[in-house]
Amino acid sequence: MTPSGRVIPVYPTFAGLTPPRRSGTPWRTWFPFTSPAGEWTFSGRVALYQGLPSLSLPAGSTILVPNYHQGVEIDTLLAAGHKVRYYRVDERLEADLRDAQRRVDATVSALYITHYFGFPQPLPAVRDFCQAHRLKLIEDCALSLFSRHDGTWLGSEGDLALFSVYKTLPLPHGGFVVTKDDRPRPALRPVPFGSTAVQTVDLIRKTLRASGWAAVDRWTVRTSRALTRLIHWNRTRTITTWSTEWDSRLLGHAASRWILRLMQWVDPDRVVARRRANFARLAAHLEGWVPCPLPDLAPGTCPLLFPVMVSDKVRFKQDLAGLGVESVNLWSTSHPTCPPELAAEVSHWRHHCLELPIHQELDEDHIDRVAMAVRTALERQGSQPIQAHSTRRAAQRSSA
Repeated sequence: MTPSGRVIPVYPTFAGLTPPRRSGTPWRTWFPFTSPAGEWTFSGRVALYQGLPSLSLPAGSTILVPNYHQGVEIDTLLAAGHKVRYYRVDERLEADLRDAQRRVDATVSALYITHYFGFPQPLPAVRDFCQAHRLKLIEDCALSLFSRHDGTWLGSEGDLALFSVYKTLPLPHGGFVVTKDDRPRPALRPVPFGSTAVQTVDLIRKTLRASGWAAVDRWTVRTSRALTRLIHWNRTRTITTWSTEWDSRLLGHAASRWILRLMQWVDPDRVVARRRANFARLAAHLEGWVPCPLPDLAPGTCPLLFPVMVSDKVRFKQDLAGLGVESVNLWSTSHPTCPPELAAEVSHWRHHCLELPIHQELDEDHIDRVAMAVRTALERQGSQPIQAHSTRRAAQRSSA
């Protein structure tokens, strides 16, 4: 831990909010919030589940999904009564549309694409593919709020787009769904107060740690535990957004009014500019030190995190934490329905990709600290360079 005790959080905290402008609420002028068919939900998976009926897909039809995925989106599609069929992504995580084409048959009704870490899929080619095969397009923008591709908002091309707003902005929860069909959807239930309270307290605690108020955070924890015992409250019964486990209790809930109040403190221009600047600075610091599979930012990209490839990401994550830098180990396992040979093709990403913070709360000094922590961890571990993903992929295919 650094002498100051300040922790650099992997996701933004309340410290990243800015005072509201007198001129109004700028977030309402940014996509997806400008969409007339948009709606707030509790989380991204709720947005997906609630948006699927608008596509009028045949019952039990098949949806093409990428072999690199989190897993809860697959559970959501299955819970909605659809089948899934996997297609490949290439070494830069772009959809392999030739492979997808080989998997299209009369049962396939939609193509599911994921914009990873804020980086866009090739939308013109994807759009042409869906038109040629008469498929609906589902855009997963859970990691890509405020990103654009050649001036086009990610999520604006799809027949259905889902967003996990709380991953980009310091909110306790919040998803958003956009559809082409603007017919009214069934009203969602208010999110339980306990859920909003718990996740708000979690964000407060993260804010305290990031601000160097660890002692106050420890006092908050003790007080919270005492209160929990007093009222006999069980936290595990409360729905939360950050769990990677499937929880059907989430599916019918909207976002709380508290979310709209917090959004008044969000400046999208600052969010995008700060994230892009931080990403570029960290890329420059780490060049030659650790493989960065997506080092270049195209105009309009709003990156969520900075991915690096390390030999032992569990240990590396622990070493960074000891240096006061949080990181996140995303998508370590494949969904059990994914064929083993397709799962193996992205196992390099799952085993070695660790994501670093570059969000809008961080300034240049923070990014310099992140870079120094990465270098220190590398030197401590004596890590060997990670084999290039493209080389590994070619070897897998040649041996198949």
